[in-house]
This record gives sequence, C-alpha cells and structure tokens, in this order.
Amino acid sequence: MANTRTIITRLKREALESTTYRGHQMARWKRWTPFNYVTHCIACPAEVQVLSDPAPNQIDIGGSAVALNCPIN
Repeated sequence: MANTRTIITRLKREALESTTYRGHQMARWKRWTPFNYVTHCIACPAEVQVLSDPAPNQIDIGGSAVALNCPIN
C-alpha cells in the first residue's frame, strides 16, 4: 500500500481537478490533522477536504466545491 504522503498528494490533485472543472479558485491547502487537509474557494464559501484514511462511513474527497459549480465564476 502507498504511504500517506503519496495518498494525500493524489487526493489533493484529484480534488483540485474537480474544483477547477467546477470553476472554483482554490486557496492553499491547510492541514487539520496528519490525515486531513482542507482548502476553500477564494471567490465563494465552498470548500473541499481530503482524508487519507477515512472511516467506513466517510469519503476520501468531499465538500461543496467538488459538488457544486462556483456561483461567482
């Protein structure tokens, strides 16, 4: 299995691809825990988080920025 840094890097890249497709302009990533990173759109209040080791009832990439188009851009 890949190490945590590799997983986080892949998840952040996938999240940014999705948010860019939806028209968001994302800020820098912030680390909440060693396994959880979050960023937000600089134009609207949407955000996205990535979890390298989600619980069974969680998802690895989630948030309004990956689900909704940016209303500003």
